[in-house]
Amino acid sequence: MNDFSPLRDIPILIGSFFVLTAAIGVLRFPDLYTRLHASSKLVTLGSAGIFLGAALELTEAAAFTRLAAILLFQFLTTPLSAY
Repeated sequence: MNDFSPLRDIPILIGSFFVLTAAIGVLRFPDLYTRLHASSKLVTLGSAGIFLGAALELTEAAAFTRLAAILLFQFLTTPLSAY
């Protein structure tokens, strides 16, 4: 079974890499501020890749607009709430 779709899978893999990097950064960085930076910025970028991959797979316009609204809200609130 080969269910590889590059249009969907590559943004999801890139987003997963950013989330993994954020988790490593939270564990490895020495102080609070660098840990907050890793958790807020990289998780926001990672979720953007995952949402983009999911939005490209879904064919309904309503699902795409919901994912875009969630992503916009996350871009506006996550970095501000971390600081």
